[in-house]
Amino acid sequence: MSRIWGAVVVILATVSPVATQAQEPIPAEQISVEQAIKPGPNVFVSSSEWAGAGAINIFSTADLSYKGNYPTGMQAQFTLSPAADTGYVASAFPKRITYGPVEAVIQTFDVPTLKMRQEVVILPKFAQIGPGQGNIQVSADGARALIQNATPATSVTVVNLKTGKVTAEVPIPGCWQINMAPDGGKFSSLCGDGTMLTVKLTADGKVAGQAHSRPFFDVEKDPLFTHSQRVDGDLMFVSYSGVLYRVSDKGDVAELVDTFAFAKGVAGDWAPGGYAVMGYNAPNRVMFVIMHSGAKDGSHKNLSEELWAVDLKTKTVQYRSVAKGLTQIAVSQDPIPLIFGVNSHLGGLYRFEADPTARFAAKLTHELPVKDAAYAVVR
Repeated sequence: MSRIWGAVVVILATVSPVATQAQEPIPAEQISVEQAIKPGPNVFVSSSEWAGAGAINIFSTADLSYKGNYPTGMQAQFTLSPAADTGYVASAFPKRITYGPVEAVIQTFDVPTLKMRQEVVILPKFAQIGPGQGNIQVSADGARALIQNATPATSVTVVNLKTGKVTAEVPIPGCWQINMAPDGGKFSSLCGDGTMLTVKLTADGKVAGQAHSRPFFDVEKDPLFTHSQRVDGDLMFVSYSGVLYRVSDKGDVAELVDTFAFAKGVAGDWAPGGYAVMGYNAPNRVMFVIMHSGAKDGSHKNLSEELWAVDLKTKTVQYRSVAKGLTQIAVSQDPIPLIFGVNSHLGGLYRFEADPTARFAAKLTHELPVKDAAYAVVR
């Protein structure tokens, strides 16, 4: 026993100085929120949800580093102001998600701080579909917003953003998507009879008149994608077979200016495929189009295999780059174009650089998984 007690005394004598030492206090962690996103151009990716809330995720165009997000309701439609400092989102907030009353709103938010500026309740008729450029448009002065409706009857809601009031619901039977004129005084929509409907608006957002153009495309033989691009003030569309249409909407009635086929005669039966299938780079006057081979009736939503650079001055394909799995693209306005592709089937964001010295050959530089990614805007 004496030996045991002696060992205990030795152990206590050894550990007691350590046990009595005061522990150093742990520094308090300072938790904060950044007041603004990091500066520089952005790519905005709409992650739309059917199951609940979605988001507008914001990434750097330089390296796809994450900057922040703005939360939305279901199936958000998104657009930006010309200065890219204000975002506009139309989305739905169903009380019971799968049934019951639905409140639809358009929200205005400050891009640098991601803080909401305004919320306006709109008609719950707005088209809850995959996000797209022509589903919501805002005038250049930020005074007026137009939202596409489908019940399934088609119409457009006009909102006065200064007063926060809905000023009109414009029926556009048989027509789809909003192409707002640069001055905000009218909009045009493609129609199922091969025409374009132009609707003039008054200063207070009422309908002042509307008129159809002459038929300029054949919806049975070669339909047009409703996604458009502005080129020197005109609208450009692309057909399912790869024909570019240039349309002037400057007058009371839209007029066809020009068409040219850029995929005709190319071995492999190539054609555009996806949703927002083209993007324009103004400094180089080049239209980028995502393409797939083996085109046939019904393949117009196929994932891309290549990215084609089409020179609008010479009306020729400058280069065909490998670009697999894209459903939509957005193109920057840099002298060296950046192309951002989205795969809305699997949820991915892809960054390409096009080299003007190599006929706009595009190289994949970054890729990033983005859950529910559906639509991108670059500014």
